[in-house]
Amino acid sequence: MVSTENVIGVIGGLGNEAMVDLAKKIQFVPGYAQNSYVFYGNSRLAYKPHEVGQPWKPEDEPELRKKATAEHSARIMHFLGCGTVGLACNSAHELFREVMPALPLTFVDMIYETAQSLSGIGTKVLVLGVDSLVNSGLYHRALDQYGVQAVSPSAQNMVKVMSSIYDTGFGIKTAKITPEAEKMLCEVITDECERQGCRAVVLGCTELPLALTAESCACFKRDSLIPHDVKIVDASAVLAGSLVESACAGHLPESDLDFSPTVNTDWFSPAVFILDTLEELVEVQSEIIRLTVKHLDEKGTRLKGSYMHLPTLFAVGNPPEFFSRAKALSGSVSGMHENWKCSLADILEENFSSMSGCF
Repeated sequence: MVSTENVIGVIGGLGNEAMVDLAKKIQFVPGYAQNSYVFYGNSRLAYKPHEVGQPWKPEDEPELRKKATAEHSARIMHFLGCGTVGLACNSAHELFREVMPALPLTFVDMIYETAQSLSGIGTKVLVLGVDSLVNSGLYHRALDQYGVQAVSPSAQNMVKVMSSIYDTGFGIKTAKITPEAEKMLCEVITDECERQGCRAVVLGCTELPLALTAESCACFKRDSLIPHDVKIVDASAVLAGSLVESACAGHLPESDLDFSPTVNTDWFSPAVFILDTLEELVEVQSEIIRLTVKHLDEKGTRLKGSYMHLPTLFAVGNPPEFFSRAKALSGSVSGMHENWKCSLADILEENFSSMSGCF
């Protein structure tokens, strides 16, 4: 295998807005510009809208599909020369902990990194996230390893958290931050801190920091909407720092990757962009999200979860051999200075046409 320069890979897709958010946060980490980046927003890793909140078993079709698609996504990171890889999603960590050891990649585990950052905090820590993440105990076990007691929201408050994320009228996954979602999350934090005596909250879903930003939380504290002394821990920000600190050289496989999907793999060829900076990535992906919402509005519908996003693949900083390898993945390869918006309408139409049952 051929060694490459430091290439940091990010697998998003359980919310392309969360991938944008992580890209923004990486830019605040000293030394980030010394690396190249590959961001793969593979929305097909997520549950379809009608599958969310169901008690799926490992042998059920949605879980088999997610595992096969995760394995495929991890192999793509290897194929594109990544050395260090992280996930812009908390809930997917349990799955990728199974998948990543089979490949020569350094997997930066956001949950363990966040738990380590809270070592010695001296207070109970409330874990906020989707119900599957909270019920899995991923954060509870990780925090316990560092001597930190984790607590979960009540059943009633979990309903509010899920609504703030998934509600098709005001939830974060509609690609809009609404007062209704913010109000619900503030109510949950205040109630749980008063009831359970915790003074730290882990945002254990990468959608949550979109509504609970450092700036908005400062305003919420000022207006007494959340306790002024509660520490809001953004796991995405922890991951951003850990990825840059852990950056290492990747190894391009000597032979071409077999991209033939298995019977369970959910594959849609991504729109590929070769860019110079993370700022450009944020601009392009944010525009794609805006155009996606506009495209669906014109169809009389709206985003109903991560699965409905167009899969995207970004190279930042010219990773070795990316262009030639990306052509094996997609027929749509663009640069920042090309008129990529003109072809996007057709790509979006094809993407949504492939989603039978999602509207």
